[in-house]
Amino acid sequence: MKLLLFSFVICCCIATATAQHLPTSTKFAQYDEDRLGLSFHKVRRDMVFRNMGTKSVALFTAAFEKNRANDVNYLYHQDPNFYYLTGHIQPKAALLLVNGRPMREILFVDKKDSTREAWTGVRLGTEGARTFLGFMESHTIDSLGFYLDSILPHADTLYYQPTALKTVYDPLADTTYQLYNTSLAHFKTTYPNITTASPAPMMARLRYIKTSEEIELLKKAIAISNEAHNDIMKQVKPGWYEYQMQSLGEYIFSKNGAEYTGYPCIVGSGNNSTILHNENNRRKTVDGDFIEMDMGAEYHGYTADITRSFPVNGKFTPAQRAIYNIVLEAQDSGIAQAVVGKSFKAPHEAATKVIIAGLVKLGIIHAPEEYKKYFMHGTSHYLGLDVHDVGTHLTLEENNVITVEPGIYIPEGSPCDPKWWKIGCRIEDDILITADGPRNLSIASPRKIEDIERLMKKGK
Repeated sequence: MKLLLFSFVICCCIATATAQHLPTSTKFAQYDEDRLGLSFHKVRRDMVFRNMGTKSVALFTAAFEKNRANDVNYLYHQDPNFYYLTGHIQPKAALLLVNGRPMREILFVDKKDSTREAWTGVRLGTEGARTFLGFMESHTIDSLGFYLDSILPHADTLYYQPTALKTVYDPLADTTYQLYNTSLAHFKTTYPNITTASPAPMMARLRYIKTSEEIELLKKAIAISNEAHNDIMKQVKPGWYEYQMQSLGEYIFSKNGAEYTGYPCIVGSGNNSTILHNENNRRKTVDGDFIEMDMGAEYHGYTADITRSFPVNGKFTPAQRAIYNIVLEAQDSGIAQAVVGKSFKAPHEAATKVIIAGLVKLGIIHAPEEYKKYFMHGTSHYLGLDVHDVGTHLTLEENNVITVEPGIYIPEGSPCDPKWWKIGCRIEDDILITADGPRNLSIASPRKIEDIERLMKKGK
């Protein structure tokens, strides 16, 4: 759903004297002092080792730079699994974990090149990988093939998920690290002794339980996003374009240190509010429009995901009020089911019951199964390094972070009374599963009608 293609440029410098005083790699990388520390990434790699078989090897690759047009790339965004295990935020890199005797953690990185670095910023290099990322062994990415040829003949299992499955890329055109994105079929042919396996299930089991450090970064991303939603509701008025709301939100994200949006900002007004992920954001609002606004900042890799729905003029009509209150009740019911030991589907099942009852009561539908005309998506997903983060989708566990986001979408021309047309309403919050029950991390943006109207009136 919410996927951005980015390319990342680092603008920083290395000095030997400075390096001695930087305890974490990420302070070199982006001058931020609140990133995940070296110990976090080291512990994650140790956990991968414990999930690997003996005589096995795991290969993880950095995300590719993606071309936007001609000689301009998208803002770079690191592959979540690679970042989780290394803390490295630059392209052209790979991690090789060798579970043998001895166990080896090898980070392959881009070569240092002073000419290129004058244009785009300093590359970490092998020495930086040791100094700032804490790797005892690091080599340049063009030597990856050599090390695979020396290690894989002695292994029995290779955990690898080709990055090319997610992007358009021709590895044959890049002779620098052609093997970097080699298919599983190539490995099976070249190393017939190897059994290949995807690391995805293993990484999902590790990533869906959040540590206290990760939760703090999620809280920061969520707090920034709350501020954006609240400021937009305070300032918006009829006549604004959807992109003005988007631009104000993205300004607040950047002002507070968020590196990216977690996904393309969604702003739908009028009938656009009934489009689940409105991608255009070009419509001019008019008095009486209902707004469905889904925005989340990404801070140091971790993303928020918040949706608020409100009238552009700050005053709910009776029809808008009726639909909104059904969605709010559905969300409250879903959040109440977000507890340890419950099925991952429990929030959705609870929210769906409320929406069915509400739509029937209003006469919008006449049979329960008709609800899917107006509520056609799931209620929850995991949240973390991906906006739709990985997880087991089985039983909710302590320190899972999920969304609860029911909605009702009634486009113009629907088979119901026209007074309901052009109302698209979703309420989405980010919920931490704790031993004491669900904790709404995004509660700082108003959810109740009277609180929304009060905030919007205050802003005007």
